[in-house]
Amino acid sequence: MTRKRVIIVLSLIGIVLLSLGFYPALFEKIVVRPPLLFVRAILGIFQDSYQTTSTFWGKYAHLMEAEEENKILRQEIVLLSTRLEKAESLLVENERLRALLELKKRTVSKGISCRLLADNPTLGHRTLLVDCGRNQGVHRKDGVMGPQGIVGFVVKVFPDFSQVLWLEDSFFAMEGLLPGSEQKGVLQGMGVGHPLLMKYIPSLTPVQKGQAVVTSGEDGFFPPGEAIGFVKDVQPSPGLLFKKLDVVAAENFSDLSVVYVLTPPRNWNQSSLKWKQETKE
Repeated sequence: MTRKRVIIVLSLIGIVLLSLGFYPALFEKIVVRPPLLFVRAILGIFQDSYQTTSTFWGKYAHLMEAEEENKILRQEIVLLSTRLEKAESLLVENERLRALLELKKRTVSKGISCRLLADNPTLGHRTLLVDCGRNQGVHRKDGVMGPQGIVGFVVKVFPDFSQVLWLEDSFFAMEGLLPGSEQKGVLQGMGVGHPLLMKYIPSLTPVQKGQAVVTSGEDGFFPPGEAIGFVKDVQPSPGLLFKKLDVVAAENFSDLSVVYVLTPPRNWNQSSLKWKQETKE
């Protein structure tokens, strides 16, 4: 029975195909076109999938290339930033050395250029370590200056380094002068980060905020006219003979890298007018 059914089905298909052979348009519409459309649809699906996949991988490859380029650019930015920081650091150092050179030119006394090694806040007091000592000709009580002004005094000397007392320290004191009025007073450190206190200025002496305070040159430590600081405030002194001034140091500790230690040949027991004597000579 199965074989007969197959023969019958094939016979019917043959009859249909034979009949359609007399009608080409109908044959194409019924027999030829549907498979072609089906195949075309399948191919279209594969083509779309291929295009989508190609686009995805293309974008992925592009993203990877962009990421690699960004990585290279970031590395170049870091490198350029490092070079810029070094260049700026060298520029600042060059400016400080130039200022120190100008300081050496205008100073009447001999001295030694020293680099700052470290600061040593001990028991609330601030001292600086510099890389020159007894072997380089440094002595205790030598004055120390920076590019902008007074730094302090040498308090301890070792073979190849020295300890310098910072002028804001409460152990620091020196004579200062107000240009113009030529009034002298005593400057005392009030602690690191605080203005210096200038005492014994006659109450009638005109003083303005921002006015310079310089060395008198009569204390045996520093030449005259070197910057100590600037008047920040005038303390009220009604009914008193003298007034007190708050003075901000001209030299900034955070900017220090090189200092100039004054090493004049002197005897500290002799006249304190050593600077004027050297200037006259």
